[in-house]
Amino acid sequence: MSDVDLEKIQKLLQGKEYSKIIFEIEAKTAEKNRSAPLYNLLGFCRASQRGKTDRDVKQALNDFEAAFHKDNLGQISLDALCSHISLCAEMGRKDNNLLNNLLISEKMYLKAEKKFSKNERYLSFGLDLYKYLLKHKKRISMLDEIISFKELNKLYGSTYITSNMYLSDWKQKNFAEFQKKFSKLFRVLDSKEPSKIDLTKKKIKIGFLSPDFKQSHSITYFIENLIRDLKQTKFETFGLSLLRRKQHDETTDKFSNLFDHWVDLDDKSDQEIVNTIQNINIDILIDLAGLWSSNRVNIFNTRICPLQISWLGFNNSTGLKEVDFILADSNTVKNEENEYVTKIYKLPKIWNSHRGFDYKRVYNELPFKKNNYFTFGSFNNFMKINDDVVNTWIEILKKVKNAKLILKSSLFLCENVLKKKFEEEGLTSSVEILKKTPRKDFLSHINLYDKIDLCLDTFPFTGVTTTFEALWKNVPVITKAGYNFNSRCGESILRNADIENFIAINNEDYIEKAVFYANNINELDYTRKKLFNNINETPLFDTKGFTNDFCEALENMQKIVIKDHK
Repeated sequence: MSDVDLEKIQKLLQGKEYSKIIFEIEAKTAEKNRSAPLYNLLGFCRASQRGKTDRDVKQALNDFEAAFHKDNLGQISLDALCSHISLCAEMGRKDNNLLNNLLISEKMYLKAEKKFSKNERYLSFGLDLYKYLLKHKKRISMLDEIISFKELNKLYGSTYITSNMYLSDWKQKNFAEFQKKFSKLFRVLDSKEPSKIDLTKKKIKIGFLSPDFKQSHSITYFIENLIRDLKQTKFETFGLSLLRRKQHDETTDKFSNLFDHWVDLDDKSDQEIVNTIQNINIDILIDLAGLWSSNRVNIFNTRICPLQISWLGFNNSTGLKEVDFILADSNTVKNEENEYVTKIYKLPKIWNSHRGFDYKRVYNELPFKKNNYFTFGSFNNFMKINDDVVNTWIEILKKVKNAKLILKSSLFLCENVLKKKFEEEGLTSSVEILKKTPRKDFLSHINLYDKIDLCLDTFPFTGVTTTFEALWKNVPVITKAGYNFNSRCGESILRNADIENFIAINNEDYIEKAVFYANNINELDYTRKKLFNNINETPLFDTKGFTNDFCEALENMQKIVIKDHK
């Protein structure tokens, strides 16, 4: 440890005086003589500083890398590797390009595999690594490895299910089979027997449970008008918020006033939440998050209310026995209906409806007419971009002369991974990756569609919010038909928008349709004008019509439950 005073360092650590530790180590040691533990400590201190700069982060990453290599796959190597991945992931959450240092993390990770391949900590950090690197198959293989020697738990099970939603390898029967053992992990909480459904009640209490009543989340666009319109019905609404109080924003405040009643549940345990909901005497409880909120979904393994529904946030089955229905439609769930574990209730048109935007719609003229080159675009979360999608887009760019592809993600991931795939095909200049738009500057985001001639959907995890946005801006979307609820969302949206010609039956058809519309501008122009004139009158944005369908669905589901319990 050279001349470093370890006792002094220990005291400084206890006081979290990180800058003094950094000064002490750098003053007393030369880089070439610095030990692996000291490099690791330096990285930790730089990363732990409040108000750390990009320079601090870069230095910390270099320190962790040095510690990793100096320790030669000892315990310090593992610690440094995990810290390197964790710090890169932190940069991803802050939309910082230092996230791209995960490519260095991956090199260290692969080197460490021969020593730590059965180490749970090593594997669990690999889940974060391969998430940000968009390597879904590697992530799933990490989970397979963990589950092979470690007992399945709720976190790993939820991650396993949601990870498989990004690939076409699992059909709905695979989800159902896995959920049989996964659902056994959830315990039943203490609850009193709910009262029987009474359709004659003057007011029926309906609770919407979610951690996402905030500005950045798309569900707010799909429930705002519904909650407002329910005020004119027999349903009394309760916003049951799992959102942490420090995350509350203007949208949270709006929704707290929009619901008839607002209940903050963020600081309560699952059992306390069950008690609170039962004390309110909620008649219908709707889960808006599903397995995306794996730490709270346990609530729906318990019979709390007479009717319990899964809707909107998670377009598949959670597999929990006390969910009575999944709300879907005839376009999203077809002949695989009995493979969802939970009963499916199909709304007559579409499973959700968007409130639209608070901006005047202006006809979005084809950019091609002024650019003289064709622009494809996808603003879907990059997590939805798998190798199959990338290869399909590459084929399109090769077949359409003078074409460009604009990409933008709501989640900041390792852009360099995507760029490299296009670079390898000689398409570097054909692809532009835009930075994530600040949450408070939504108008800039929605106006980016003015640059796009035709949007390209991801698959099997299709876009939902982004497809609604594109159509509202009169930009058509090529989507691919799917095999279950999650993979058919794009299909349902386009059928309800009356542009079924943009639904491809397979990858080849997807490519052909994209190439056709790029080469037949008049056909594309016709569809864009049709969307501008008609889209607000379709079920996509007819929120009053949706509210009527929603209320009828609630009435019918209550009747089904009454009949089943006789």
